[in-house]
Formats: sequence, structure tokens, C-alpha cells
Amino acid sequence: MENRSVENYLSKSIIPNRNRRENFIIKQISSINISPKPWMIPAVFFLLILLGAFFLSLPLASESGKATHWIDTLFTSTSAVCVTGLIRFDTAEHWSFFGELIIALLIQTGGLGVTIYASALLLLMGNKLGLRGREFLGFELMDSGHRDARILIKRVMWFVIFLEGATLILLLPWFLLQETSLVAVWKSLFYTISAANNAGFDLQGGKESMQDFINNPYPLIVMSISTFIGSMSFITIFNLSNPPKKWTLDTKFVCIGMGILFSIGVCVFFIGEGAPGHALNEINAGNRFINAIFLSVNRTAGMTTIDLTLINDATTAMLLLLMFIGGASTSVAGGIKIGSLMVSIIVIISAFQGKHRASAFGRDIPSAIVLRAVAVTMLGFFTFGLGCWALQLTENMSFLPLAFDVMSALANCGWSQGITSEISKVGALILTILMFVGRLGSLYIALSIPDTPQRRYQFPEETVRIG
Repeated sequence: MENRSVENYLSKSIIPNRNRRENFIIKQISSINISPKPWMIPAVFFLLILLGAFFLSLPLASESGKATHWIDTLFTSTSAVCVTGLIRFDTAEHWSFFGELIIALLIQTGGLGVTIYASALLLLMGNKLGLRGREFLGFELMDSGHRDARILIKRVMWFVIFLEGATLILLLPWFLLQETSLVAVWKSLFYTISAANNAGFDLQGGKESMQDFINNPYPLIVMSISTFIGSMSFITIFNLSNPPKKWTLDTKFVCIGMGILFSIGVCVFFIGEGAPGHALNEINAGNRFINAIFLSVNRTAGMTTIDLTLINDATTAMLLLLMFIGGASTSVAGGIKIGSLMVSIIVIISAFQGKHRASAFGRDIPSAIVLRAVAVTMLGFFTFGLGCWALQLTENMSFLPLAFDVMSALANCGWSQGITSEISKVGALILTILMFVGRLGSLYIALSIPDTPQRRYQFPEETVRIG
């Protein structure tokens, strides 16, 4: 009887009270609204860069067994996390297997991290970002089936596994013919990560990037496809799986813009560098065309099969423009993004047509998007000019190679005309800052945009002289 009394007491008082307390705690935890701040994402990436620099500074990370200078490790870590590809030392010759492994992990974390933050994590907390910030990061590009961030993250992860898995499977047989088994597996994995994330790091040695591959079209084609897909953004790829009638305006812009830029790049390399005395003249037309495709795609990644110090000034000037534009928004590519380019082109066309609003494919482009495209483009030009000025103060070198490396750092491309390893420590810090700003600057600006209510009144208009 006493035991039953105790059981009845527990069932009627203690256990319900405990359940009520647990429910109360759960409700209180659920009611906590964590509002992310704009600086959080850059802060996370900065901490990742510092962590990578720490591991790369260990004697274990270098082939010589000696510690690497902290500026050089910071530069390399930033280049990897920001998926740029600029290097102070040859990756294969300076870093040990441990160092190469750290670089590969930083590339994978940095590339996938930016994508997850831009197209999934920010979607999860979209109601705290403001409408314009959500639009910029792809929030409004998602259909109703993708508004659950968990579903989107799952789709992104599976797609990354598929893309990198397929690239690895396709590259491995070719590397097995060139290297011993373990080296072939490691190189296949490293190049897979580097290509899919548009990073531009390589393990060929001698600071020659992919010049050993110039007469081997198979790996160039495989890596070109992987790099191209990585520069499109997962949001665009998922939207392309729908019928064309359901493609968003953003998807149409990305497809058109990438097609135009890709074609221009192929022509620049095939024609401009295929002439006698130029970089691609000594190989046959078939390989020249494959190399032109590979190089055009790598305007967002930085791998190259030619010595970029030998290209003519006309090609250099065009590459500056192609790097500056970059890839699609919320992709692993850098630059001002294709969306900014396409909106700017539509604005120009609309102006010549006498329209007061920019429109395309039967859709008006919001004025806020137009203003943002102009702002991103102008800030990109301003930062590029500032970077050139700063590097010109610290380095006694010709302007064009310096400008090329500045644009490469800012656009997170990774191409270089051979001066990255020769610049001073201060110059290396300048490029480090440019890589970080180029990777996360536009994202930070988008997150910082306040969601201000529209004014109910207008100021009097007054014209200004233009042109």
C-alpha cells in the first residue's frame, strides 16, 4: 500500500510538475530570437583564416621543417579560405603533405562556407535581414519548396558531394597513369577540391600552375566543367532543373552573362594568344581550343596552362575586365558578379530607349537592385584603384603586373604575372586585405542594409548636368 501511495503521489504531482518545467524550459529556449549581426560572417571567416595561418606556421607544415613567416602563412590561409589561389611559395615545393592538407581543408571550408552562408544560413534567418538583404542573397529567388533552410542545405550538400565525387572519379584514372597510387589519389582529391571551389591552387611544382597539362585535354575538360558549375551558384543550378518558363530573371541573367563572358574569353585566348609568337601558338588548333576554354572558365578560379607573364597587353586588359566581373552571386566565384553586370547593361539599354525603369523579360527590376548594382560596381572600381595606388607606393615594379595582381586578389581569381612572390611583406598584407574584402565585402554590405520604411513624401526634383 505504501509503495502504491508513493507511485500515485509521483504520478499525480512530481512527474507532471517535471513535465511542466521541461515544457516551460523548452518554450523559453524556443522563444530566444538570435538575431545575427552583419559582422558575424566576416568574423567567422577571419577566425578560420587565423586558425589556418596558425597550422601553416607550424614547422610540420613546411617541407623544410622550419616555421614560415606569419605574414606568408596569413596570406596563404586567406588565399585558401577566400578561394583565390594567389601564392607566395610554390604549394608543392614549400608545403609538406600536412600543409597541403590544411590548404585543401581551408579551401573546402571557405568555398562551401560562403555558399552555405549566402544561400542557406542567411535564408534561415532571413526575417531578420531586411527585404533588400534577402533579395541580394537569393532569398527571393527560392520557390516555396526551398524556403526551409534545412532542405536547401541538404540539397547543397548532396550536390557538392555529387560534383566533387564525379570530378574525383573522372580525374583519378588519369592521375594513376602519371603518378604512384597514393600520390595520384591525393592529387586527384586536391585538384577536385581546388576546381570545384574555384580556388586555383595546384600541386605541379615550379610555380608553373597547370602548364604541364597544356597538351592533355582530358583533365582540362574535367576541371573546366567542375569550375564552371562552381561559378554558377547552387541557386541557379537548382532553378535550371525547372522548366524554362519557371526560370527566374536572375537565372536568365546568369546564363546569358556567363555565356557572353565565356565566349569572349575563348576568343581572347584562341585568337589573341594563338597568333605567332604568343602563348598558345605552338600547340595544334584542337588543343589550343581546349586550352582557350580552360583559361576562359578559369577567369574565376586562377588555374592556367600558360605563362601569364608572356601574354600581350591587349589580353591582359581584357582579363582585367573578365576577372572584375567574376561569376554568379552566391557562388564560389568572386568579382562584382554577373547580376551587377547584367543590371547595368539593362539600365543602359533602358536609358537609350527612353524608359524610366529598367526591365527585362517582361519584369521590372526594382530600383533598389539597380542602385545596389551601381554601388557594388563603383565600390569595386574604387577599391581596385585604391589597391593599385597602395601597392604602387610599396613596390618598385611596373604598373600593369601590379594592377593585374590587385584585380586578381580583389576578384578572388588567383592569376598572377609573377610578382606575388616578389612583393614585400607590406605588399603581401595589402593583397591579403584585398582578398578578404573581395570575398566578403559585398556580402557584408548586403547584410548591413537596414530595412527602412518607404517615405510617404518626396523632395522636389532638380536636374544635374551629366556627360
